[in-house]
Amino acid sequence: MTSLAVIPARAGSTRLKNKNIYPLGGKPLIRWAVEAVLNSGVFDKVVISTDGDHIFDAVKDLPVERHIRPEDHATVTATALDAMINLMDDYKSSEFDNFAYFLPTCPFVSPEDIRSGFEMLDEKTDFVISMTEMPAPIQLACIMKDDSVVPVFDNLTSGLTNSKFIQKYHKPSGAFYMGKWDKILEYKNFFKGRVKGVLMPKLRCVDIDDIDDINFAESVIKRG
Repeated sequence: MTSLAVIPARAGSTRLKNKNIYPLGGKPLIRWAVEAVLNSGVFDKVVISTDGDHIFDAVKDLPVERHIRPEDHATVTATALDAMINLMDDYKSSEFDNFAYFLPTCPFVSPEDIRSGFEMLDEKTDFVISMTEMPAPIQLACIMKDDSVVPVFDNLTSGLTNSKFIQKYHKPSGAFYMGKWDKILEYKNFFKGRVKGVLMPKLRCVDIDDIDDINFAESVIKRG
């Protein structure tokens, strides 16, 4: 069984300039995810998909190769999933059995997290997703229309706000999406078919979007 890992890294970040190579803990952000993938030891090839030379320069000393991300898949509205399916078209489906992509904005994914996910990708599983617990109960969600408050669920209107009435929910952490090559092309989605999840602890699920996230991530590093 052969496996391809991809780290998609678009150059045109908006909220944090040069986000994918922003310094974190003394090295460019993208290196955290790339090094974790390489250290997991489960992939036959690791590819950086980017439209920015400066992004690839940050990792070109590592055993990775570059895929030049097309302009139409490097826009603000382009999705990582669409970009990954486009990339898969550039590689022979006969060459790989499994495919995974890792967001460079999730720096604290560990090689152990990756190996755990990869081991779950067996003959009875189509996809494995990194997951984390929702930080706040979604049952307390409201929509604000101007200054009016509209509860989304009936917990608030029914007074069911005690923790015993609140079911825990989870969401993708963003660290990784793994799947069987043929199933990805069939479903063009990672949440159809037979899906399993790897639950990651909160502090390994930091997702970098702006400078506040960088500052928090730095504090996590200092805490060790």
